[in-house]
Amino acid sequence: MELIAMEKASLEQVAVEHAIRGQTPNQAVMSRSVEGPGEMGKAVIIPKENQEKMKELFKINQFNLMASDMIALNRSLPDVHPDDLPNTSIVIVFHNEAWSTLLRTVHSVINRSPRHLLMEILLVPVRILRMEQRSGLIRARLRGAAATRGQVITFLDAHCECTVGWLEPLLARIKEDRKAVVCPIIDVISDDTFEYMAGSDMTYGGFNWKLNFRWYPVPQREMDRRKGDRTLPNPDNGWRLVLHRQNLF
Repeated sequence: MELIAMEKASLEQVAVEHAIRGQTPNQAVMSRSVEGPGEMGKAVIIPKENQEKMKELFKINQFNLMASDMIALNRSLPDVHPDDLPNTSIVIVFHNEAWSTLLRTVHSVINRSPRHLLMEILLVPVRILRMEQRSGLIRARLRGAAATRGQVITFLDAHCECTVGWLEPLLARIKEDRKAVVCPIIDVISDDTFEYMAGSDMTYGGFNWKLNFRWYPVPQREMDRRKGDRTLPNPDNGWRLVLHRQNLF
């Protein structure tokens, strides 16, 4: 089976050479000064001599307008995710995939994933060339997983796009429980216009009596039982976008 591995050094080169324009969000944050008022989410303390004026301005919007006007419009904020998250190898299986959607998937992973968390991307064609026969999706994924070196294995479809901040919450869940197999909310990209539409976090994967996979709304009784926790156990998630520890199985 042909295996294309994009190592860390290559990821950096591709990100620089093929970014559509400007910096990625992570690069933009890292390059900004963090010395100004309110940077990194720090409190802005108004001097005593300006307290009266501050109180007058507070009445306009019912918040500290003086402090707000001192803070940069694009101020930096701290990363609230846990430290020392595990890194991940991303496995993408494809067969007869359109190059535009496949490469857009790869670009979105590179541009919207923190560099230190992205070990490698492996693209695995489904056909075993030497045997001239297809192996199927699951065997192809297992072949890709066997070649990974990251602490976590991430399986992605070959026609998806990752949004900003997609990776850290998933890795944080795995750090909390090494046996967890996690899945993100799967949003929608129109097959007609390619419009991006946010999905609902109030659904879970399951099967009907014909054993067809479907998304079902979460019943209110389950939300009441979980006391509003919107992270839900899933009987099945379609097995399209999942993460788990390298040595889980």
